[in-house]
Amino acid sequence: MNLGISTIYFSKDIINRKISWDVLIDNLKNLEINCVELNTDIPVDWMKYIYKSVKNKEVKVLSLHNFCPAVENIPKGKFGFNVYSLTSDDENERNLALEYTLRTISYALELNAEVVVLHLGEIKTEPSAEEFYKFVLNFGIGSKLYIHYKNSLIKTRQINKQKYFDLLYFSLDKIIKYAEDNDVKLGIETRFYPNEIPNFLEIKEIIDHYKSKILFYWHDFGHAEVQTKLGFIETHKKYFEEYSDKLIGYHIHNLIGYKDHFSPINGEIKFEELLSYKKDKIYILEVHSKENFENFKNGIKFIKNILK
Repeated sequence: MNLGISTIYFSKDIINRKISWDVLIDNLKNLEINCVELNTDIPVDWMKYIYKSVKNKEVKVLSLHNFCPAVENIPKGKFGFNVYSLTSDDENERNLALEYTLRTISYALELNAEVVVLHLGEIKTEPSAEEFYKFVLNFGIGSKLYIHYKNSLIKTRQINKQKYFDLLYFSLDKIIKYAEDNDVKLGIETRFYPNEIPNFLEIKEIIDHYKSKILFYWHDFGHAEVQTKLGFIETHKKYFEEYSDKLIGYHIHNLIGYKDHFSPINGEIKFEELLSYKKDKIYILEVHSKENFENFKNGIKFIKNILK
């Protein structure tokens, strides 16, 4: 069973250097799991220890989340996987996003990880996705003003789409070629905000554009649930039905209201049904540290029982 956890659960302690790789390994043993997705928080100087753990079969790295290891000297206001964007209007930022993505693929190859999970970028909209999300948190959905905001976002996203897809494809051409040369798979992740790439239909558009043996779809349950609640897609099963041949893995976390990354035992998503729909994938619990350790541990046991 390819079931692991994302190191994002330990992100705060990793960033503040309150935890070592050896201590993280001890936590994995406590969680009764030995597979991980390395998140964007992993320091470069940890990699030598991670190589050793992989070589000794102490841990299996299933996937890396771009950018990994961590980008050093991060500009103020940036963080993790959003530090640089493949669709940025700034050429220097796009070049850095490309450089660090290629670096992540190289590390995945060395660690025998099967997949690199990608965020592809965003399209500028009016209102911005952040403004739209804040409106939903404050006022909910269904009002005339909500419908106005939603329609405006969809319209401006479509108007601006080609510009940002041109920027994306310029980088993806190089990324996919490098991944193909190194036989590392890429997983295009479901996104949280409706201005981000890809939306439901764009997954097919991008996969069909490249027709690459290494390009796949990565389903994020929390993000997809937000998209269903906001009315951008009917159900998770739409993703599974459309992309069953290209679905390679899952980020598993639950949702309370419009906030995600809780333990799968704590929230609204019914994993018993959804995880039985398309089996034999890579399963990564992407739970944040806001969830207490026991709930996290029990969430792992819960998912293990579903996947038996």
